[in-house]
Amino acid sequence: MADTADKITVLKKRAEKGNTSAQLTLAGLYENGVQIDRDYGLAARWFLAAAKQGSARAQAAMGEKYLYGYGVDQDYDKAIYWLNKAAKQNNPEAFAILGWCRQNGLGCKKDMNAAYDHYLLAANLGHTGASYNLGCMCAEGMGTERNDKEALRWFRKAAQKGHSKAQLQLGLIYERGIGVKADDMRAVEWYRKAALQDYAKAQYNLAGMYAQGRGVPKDYTEAAEWYRKAAIQRYPKAQYFLGLYYLRGTGVKRNYSEAANWLRKAAEQGYHRAHYQLGKMYLKGLGVSQDDKEAYMWFLHGAAADDKKSRYRLGILYAGGKGVDRDDKKAFELFTQSSEQGYAPAQYHLALLYAQGTGIKRDLIKAYAWCYVAAQSGVSEIVAMLKKIADRMEETELDAGKIRGRKLSAKYGVEKTKNYIAEQNDDELLDGSSNSVDED
Repeated sequence: MADTADKITVLKKRAEKGNTSAQLTLAGLYENGVQIDRDYGLAARWFLAAAKQGSARAQAAMGEKYLYGYGVDQDYDKAIYWLNKAAKQNNPEAFAILGWCRQNGLGCKKDMNAAYDHYLLAANLGHTGASYNLGCMCAEGMGTERNDKEALRWFRKAAQKGHSKAQLQLGLIYERGIGVKADDMRAVEWYRKAALQDYAKAQYNLAGMYAQGRGVPKDYTEAAEWYRKAAIQRYPKAQYFLGLYYLRGTGVKRNYSEAANWLRKAAEQGYHRAHYQLGKMYLKGLGVSQDDKEAYMWFLHGAAADDKKSRYRLGILYAGGKGVDRDDKKAFELFTQSSEQGYAPAQYHLALLYAQGTGIKRDLIKAYAWCYVAAQSGVSEIVAMLKKIADRMEETELDAGKIRGRKLSAKYGVEKTKNYIAEQNDDELLDGSSNSVDED
């Protein structure tokens, strides 16, 4: 320790005498807390000293510090001043930060074309982050025309230098076939590179590939492990899927308490599908004490986030007076909202309300129409109910019901599933559509 203290003392003396190298080293030590207590103010002091002596690296550092208020009072004018100083010396970091300023209107007028130009200057000088940003701009058509091949080229440059976000984007590009032929194996390769850098989004996407057997053999155990890695980093979608795996015993030993734990973590971060699943667990008393009121609260959270299944479940609670006072009118409103989001169970229950006249005026035409829409799912119980309603109708009513049903089906139709009423396979949790579509 004494030897280290002596070296720091010598370094300070050299820095105070105007030695630029010593000033930069001392600034770095203070900034990173290496061999000395971290002190952003002192780091800024020594970077400023070096900047005044013409160090482009220090000038770029001071530009960033003034931009964000690191160790100094935030000052956009001073930020742009020092960044321009460094840029005149072709400092890639300065060009990259100036690009960010132009992109977001920080200390200057927002200008996507100028942002693109600054990123290009930085990238051509080897700046990895600028290459990634260029990829994003080419992919979105910001500051330049949209060009998927150019986006691929810039993302690849950054990814090959270990940029985890660029690696994720390459995975997405190959999975979706954007500007290239879709290639699940290459998608997995790039997801894995980013995932091994502990990038939660890539870990989540890699888990999805294992779950679906895309680019790798299907392996739920491996999927669960990658979901766990992302979930530990508080990535809500991964927490949700890990919770479902524990709920179903998929890739892990079934454990309702663990399921509730992970679903709660996702729900508390506002993930609406977790709100719905956690509400169901309280309804059934799985991993938690059965509690209709608690179920109601979680479904309410999900409905507020526009989740059709949560709205349907709230409708069931209102219709049955469970966890909340019975309110047929509210149930009708919720079933209608969920139905108009294309959810077959809600459409079926809405049809029953119209057929029975519960809370609303009895209307067999509307009952038939909504049951007709729900019956497109192919569920035998719904098809049977459609026939029962039809048997109670006059011929003119039935014709009107069919016309209305076709119109509603065109607008609110659903895809076929094995069992909408029991909802045993809701949420497409294992073999359904890809969950690896997350973007940065």
